[in-house]
Parts: sequence; structure tokens; C-alpha cells
Amino acid sequence: MEPTPEKRSSDVQGLLLRRSRSIAAEWLRMLAVTLVLGILYVWRGGASLLFLLVASGLLMGGGLLLQAFGPRRFEITRSITPSRPVAGDSLLVEVQVSFSTRLPVPWMILTDYWGGGWHRELLFPGFRRSFRYSYRLNEVPRGIHRLYGSRVSWGDPAGLFTGETRLEARESLKVLPKPLYIRAGLPESSRSAGEMLPKRGRSSGESADIRHYIPGDPLNRIHWKSSASKGTLQSRVPEKEEGRMSCIVLANCPGNYEIPFSALSPRSQREKGNPAFERAVSAAMGLMLSAERTGGYVQLFTGGWPEGMARYEGLGKIPSRVQDMLTEITPGGTRSLARLLEDASQHWIPGMTVAVITGRLEEEAARILARFLVQGVKVELYYVWDQPSPQPESAAAGDFRPQAAGTIGGSLVRLGARLYCLDPSAAPEWKKEGETHAFPGKPTLG
Repeated sequence: MEPTPEKRSSDVQGLLLRRSRSIAAEWLRMLAVTLVLGILYVWRGGASLLFLLVASGLLMGGGLLLQAFGPRRFEITRSITPSRPVAGDSLLVEVQVSFSTRLPVPWMILTDYWGGGWHRELLFPGFRRSFRYSYRLNEVPRGIHRLYGSRVSWGDPAGLFTGETRLEARESLKVLPKPLYIRAGLPESSRSAGEMLPKRGRSSGESADIRHYIPGDPLNRIHWKSSASKGTLQSRVPEKEEGRMSCIVLANCPGNYEIPFSALSPRSQREKGNPAFERAVSAAMGLMLSAERTGGYVQLFTGGWPEGMARYEGLGKIPSRVQDMLTEITPGGTRSLARLLEDASQHWIPGMTVAVITGRLEEEAARILARFLVQGVKVELYYVWDQPSPQPESAAAGDFRPQAAGTIGGSLVRLGARLYCLDPSAAPEWKKEGETHAFPGKPTLG
């Protein structure tokens, strides 16, 4: 949130007050030392005390000149590379500083205050009035990072008298989510452009650009040769269906990313891993960019948008506004995954793959997905934590006979869903068969 003018004014007033107190403390300290030396010299005399008294006078004179005629009119420009970074990148910040002054400056400290931290650089300008330096911001997380300002301080060689100024800054940096791609070659995990997603009961040997006739298909799309050979009407794939058509549903309700008790790790290790929501956003970005490369048609549904409306739908190049939205999104949505699925289902196209991305599998959304699977919808579920299936009514009523153990994810797999665990270390045993998600070149599971 940007500070209001009233807040900025109060900050400036507080800064001036603190600086005035600091200058007063410096002078009071030096005056006290000079006064003591003067009293001792009057009382005892001696060359040593005279030397110290003269030195203190010279130091106060140098401090007065430095504070009165020190550096002024600072100009600081920064360039950041890369210009469109992704999460985890190391950023190079190059800083060009220039100022004006009539005196040599023994030392200078420049501090940049970023939203997530600060960087301090010690310089020795001497007689130079312009210089350049650089520093790195390592492993920058996803989001918008703003430079809230800079502080420049300088002083005499002993540091007894100092000067300081604060500079406003307007630099901001958008760090995109790092795309998480599905590893190529997995069963049904990726298909080439032009392949149609079959319905239940279709033969896997059908041509990629031909599908069964659907009532409402225009006659000019009927493939008569294929229809004659198969004995049933066949239609050519319309242009909108030539790529892989997919609907991405990204859950961003806080409840979907609450860590189950069974998945809690020791406190010392909780900050080391990549947060579940960041993995979910990375998976959404990977699916969007994959659709862009193949020219596929894609829809994106997530919270924080009017109900029943997609955040994006189209084919070809993904607009920058969509990438910016994934950069800024937070797990603060008010709509549950179940409601998002109901909204998205109103816009599905026959043959579309539904990619659901969430942190934990919960019962209400699983029931809706099970209904879609029974209706022949192709579902891919990307998750971090699986959960046990709800107990049958007989067990809840007191029937403690052994029940078949299972999870929500396992139940959806039996109905035909494809599951991909975004945390391979938490994947159940039945999934540890090579289903791998990874950043390019960094497989997480062999």
C-alpha cells in the first residue's frame, strides 16, 4: 500500500526531528570534550594539552564546514537486469550516483530500502563527484517489489560529525512466478498440438484432427471419407479445438492452503520449502505458457473476480496483464474451490481438459469433480497434500469392521482423473511411478 500524503508528511517531520537531535548530540559531545581540555590546559598547562585543544578545534571547524557545505543535489539512477525476472532469479542492480560539493568527502554510505529488505554500500568518494557501483538481490520472490527510498550519509574521517539526506524513489519491479512444467513423456500428461481429447469409449487410434459427430456440428465440417470407413458420422476439429483446449481453475481461498496436521514439519524446517500457494501459481503459469507455445485455447478461473466470469480466455500469446495478475495474486480469495468449479463449468467446451490447481484436496470439491468425471469430463488435478477419504456411514454409526484405506486423490484416480503432486516428497506410494513436476532442467523426482 502506498503511503498517504499525511503519512509522508509525518515521516518527513520525524526525520527532521531525529536529524536535529543527532546534530545537537554531536556538537554537545565535542563541545564537552573541548571544554574539559580547555579547563585542564588553563589549570595545568603543557604542550600535550595544547595540542589536543587545537586538534579538537580543528575537528569542530571541519565538522562545521562539512555540515554547512557538504554534498548536495544528489542524482541517483538505477538499472535492473533482467527486466522481466521470474521468482528465484538473482537481480543485478547497477547504481549511478552524482552530487555536488566544494569539499572532499572522506566516506559515504548509500542505503537502498526495498520492500523485502535493504542494501548498504560503503564508498570513499574523495574528490570524485560521480561514481558507479552494483549489487545483487538474490532469490527474489514472486510479487511487486518497490524501492521505498534511499538514505545517504557522510562524515569526517573520525566520524565525529556526519551529514545525512533522504531521497525518495519510485522504482518498482514485477517478479513473475517461475513456471512449473509437466515433464514430457508421461502417460497422457502432454499431447501435441492438434490432438483431440477423446471422450469415454473412443478408440485411441483415431486421427488427431477427426472426432465423432456432435449434434449441432455444421454439415461442412463432416468428414465423409472417415464417416464411410467407420460407419458413423465423423467431424473435422474446428479451429478453436486444434490446440489442446484447457480450462485452468486456480484455487486462492486461504482454506485450500492450510497445511494438514499430518503434513506438518518441524518448526526449524517450515520456512525452508517453497510455500504451497507459490507452487500452485507456478503450475498455473506453466500451463498458461504451454498453451501459448502450442497455440491452444485456454481459460483461467480464480477468485477475486466477478462470479461466472473468466479472468482470461483466448488462444495464442498470453497478454501481459494475465502474467501481471499471476504476479500479484494472493491466497486471499473468498470463493471456495467448489464454487469456482461451478462457475467454470458454465463455460466449458466439449473436449476441453479441466486443470484444477489447489493446495489440499477437500471433500466438497472432490464430489463436484467426481460428478464431472462421471459425465466424461477430462480432469487433471494439481495438488500439494492429499487427504484420507471420508469414512462410510457405517463406520460413523459404530461399525468398526476393517474398511478399505484410501484417499480423496485415489478415489478420483479410479474415476479417471489424472493427479500430479506439486510436492513429490508428499506424494502417496501409488503415485511414485515417475509422475514428475519440475522446473526446466531440475527434476524433483527420478
